[in-house]
Amino acid sequence: MPGNQPNRAIASGEAARIWKQYGLSSLGDLVLEDLALAMGVLVVEGPLDSADAWLLRKGERGLIRVKDSIAEPGRKRFAIAHELGHWVLHRRISQILACTNEDMLSAYKASAPELEASFFASALIMPEELFGKRIEGTTPTAQLLSRLSQEFQTSLTATALRYVDLREDYCAVVVSEKGTVKWWRESQDFKGRFWIDPGAKLSANTVAAGLFRGQLKPSKPEKVDLASWLPHATDFDSDVIIEESIPMTRYGQVLTMLWLP
Repeated sequence: MPGNQPNRAIASGEAARIWKQYGLSSLGDLVLEDLALAMGVLVVEGPLDSADAWLLRKGERGLIRVKDSIAEPGRKRFAIAHELGHWVLHRRISQILACTNEDMLSAYKASAPELEASFFASALIMPEELFGKRIEGTTPTAQLLSRLSQEFQTSLTATALRYVDLREDYCAVVVSEKGTVKWWRESQDFKGRFWIDPGAKLSANTVAAGLFRGQLKPSKPEKVDLASWLPHATDFDSDVIIEESIPMTRYGQVLTMLWLP
């Protein structure tokens, strides 16, 4: 795709086209390895040092290798879908593509092709028609995200990102590590209304900061001062924001969902 900006619409549209082309109608129909094989791509697992997955293309045939030490099945599924995104969208870019988990999820370091492959992956394994119905009128609580991740066989992080991408009201996802913001993404209504600097130290008043200090996770979402997360936001009617922070101990990270009351 030309240009330096990722094209979400084309990526998502291609995923929807594949559902239609292969006659997929339910989540049970989507077996990624079988779909890949039908598209001319063989999926294998094996050791990889510096990537979660890579794609090798030779003409109309391809090979996806997924890192065999990835513990989460949902993360492996996303990696396969991400590489299929490259297969469908980026035939002219390279014959070999290697992708890390950071490439697949972070919008700040990833290139346009990496983001497009991730948009494709999200739309393929969490199609809007099915996922969107399940989040209508909801708030992004840990309980809801956990249920969705089990149903769609996705990681919690990928599920949270898809939630934010498909909800138009005010919500955002933030991933932090070692007490600092690693990356974040906002919903459509939040776009242009605030900014969180990647690398910024978490405010001590946030639930996320408390989790890094060893405090127990609250049993329900908490109201915190809006300025604790959005210190420069001045045009919101509320001076508080709802925070649900979830420790991801396997990765030494905290995933935070934010939304206005």
